Amino acid sequence: MRELDLLSVLDREILIAEGAKTSIWQEQGLRPAEFIAQNITKPENVIALHLAYIAAGARIIETNTAYANRLQLARHNLEGSFRELNITGVRLAREAVKRSGKKGIFIAGAVGPLGALVKPYGNLTLTELGQLYQEQIELLYGAGVDLLVIENHPSLLETLEAVRAARNLDSRPIWAQMTFLQDGLSKFGDELRRSLEALAAADADIVGAHCGIGLSHMYNQMADFLRESKLRIAVKPNAGLPQHIDGREVYRTSPEYAAEYARKFAEAGAVIIGGCCGLGPEHIKAMATAVSGKQPRRHYVSATLPQPGKQIRSTFREKLGNTFVMTAEIDPPAGLDYQPLIEQAQKLIDLGVDAIQVTDNRLARVRMSSITFAYLLQAATNTEVILHFTCRDRNLLAIQSELMGAAALGIQTIVALTGDPSAVGELPAATSVFDVNSTGLVKILDGLNKGFTLTGMNISVPTNFRIGVSVNPTAPNLELELNKLRQKVDAGADFAQTPPVFDMELLEAFAEKTKDIDIPILIGLLPIKDSKHAEFLHNEVPGMSIPLQVRNRLAEAGNPQQEGIAICSELIQYIKQRFAGIHLVCADNYNAAKKLLEGLCSRAQPA
Repeated sequence: MRELDLLSVLDREILIAEGAKTSIWQEQGLRPAEFIAQNITKPENVIALHLAYIAAGARIIETNTAYANRLQLARHNLEGSFRELNITGVRLAREAVKRSGKKGIFIAGAVGPLGALVKPYGNLTLTELGQLYQEQIELLYGAGVDLLVIENHPSLLETLEAVRAARNLDSRPIWAQMTFLQDGLSKFGDELRRSLEALAAADADIVGAHCGIGLSHMYNQMADFLRESKLRIAVKPNAGLPQHIDGREVYRTSPEYAAEYARKFAEAGAVIIGGCCGLGPEHIKAMATAVSGKQPRRHYVSATLPQPGKQIRSTFREKLGNTFVMTAEIDPPAGLDYQPLIEQAQKLIDLGVDAIQVTDNRLARVRMSSITFAYLLQAATNTEVILHFTCRDRNLLAIQSELMGAAALGIQTIVALTGDPSAVGELPAATSVFDVNSTGLVKILDGLNKGFTLTGMNISVPTNFRIGVSVNPTAPNLELELNKLRQKVDAGADFAQTPPVFDMELLEAFAEKTKDIDIPILIGLLPIKDSKHAEFLHNEVPGMSIPLQVRNRLAEAGNPQQEGIAICSELIQYIKQRFAGIHLVCADNYNAAKKLLEGLCSRAQPA
């Protein structure tokens, strides 16, 4: 598991990236061929510049590999060192981080333009373009970069191919940035806003502008877009235009001037701020000081009406896949009085729950709109809500419409479910829609995250859903169930959760069989009230299987409710060793859930 997750950090704080390399090395008298070659010939010089930026406050440093693709190296007769130059570039950055002694520094593998044109303007085909990017990106990923930065690209076509090559290889964050000129267009006529939205739709996690123009011009071009967009956007402007003095290019921008624009970019909405030509360590230090401690400007509609100004507590996103997480499930109210349930949720949050899961007409019984209740709950508690979303009640039109509405209300995590058929509920004559199943719903969510509806309509701003799915370890045909889970993962699922499980041996077998499924899995837990409750769940509720020995323990217990909590406590000790977290199904047994959490939270969460 990664110690740090860049995207989670960016949701909490603005990060400073490093500044110029080439203009500094030009000042040192190096020639262009030596910029990359010094990874091998002058490694200490590369490390020293990384260290200078880290000392200045940069949290993201870029490997000295931006022009280390095979075509660019061939121009300097360095293609024979292609592999060594890229791998060494990563090693030098990692060595700099180690020497600095600082935590929380991210290493970005830098991938620059190929310097060759695609047909009909040049000789390269798109296939060849992708292959050239892929061979460099594979080396950078293999050497252990934390993210990939695609930079200095003059055309959208080329940048998109680099993003696709990277995404086909790995799931690490991708930061894609292009170079725009003073008219707001790239060298090949690509418009800034459309280009960055297209890169995000292609699955770049961070998009931005790099080099080409100075601080003022870049701010004027991007300010409105930064304020309006929900995308994570980075800016790396130049210092401005240099003066040519005695054959040298001299930049006159002061650190104070750079700091002023760093503040402006932060206030407008940039999440990464760095520099390019002319902005050295002294500028980065001033910029870091200017935005130190600032949180990113939230662009989505925050659910903060009852408690204005508070940020949504999103420890679930931060912790999922990194450390043990706990969620608790609550049904929306059967009527309009939702306040008691919000109070109940707040008690669970106070006990250490990372997120509250809101069901969607569970067991096909009429409840308040799950989206509305999720919004109200998130607004009142300022804690992330995980929304269950079923295919039963909505056709394809309504599914996509309501998901976009949920995104606008600040809902960030969806559990995609098929849903119980209407026939099992209180209105058996009600129509069940089921235009798609849960796998199809995951595909729709993944498409919206890329900026497109099912029919390919561009929604202008992609959603940012974390996608959950269900998997049942007690399914009669477990292999079939796991194959369905693999299909959901391929469709875009980020995590899975199970219904309540009560069988330790079954959990052990499930853990072994899911080793190859590379997403976090939360195990469902349900504190059972008594023997009668256990028999009802085992015999009448689909998907529930309670072993005979557990039912016997409850039947023989002097205090059945305490015994039910003890059973859950035993299970969680195993779950903590093999799975990502628990999904506590409170149902109508809140008091037992409270007692269970009081005993579990101190053990389930780090001190």
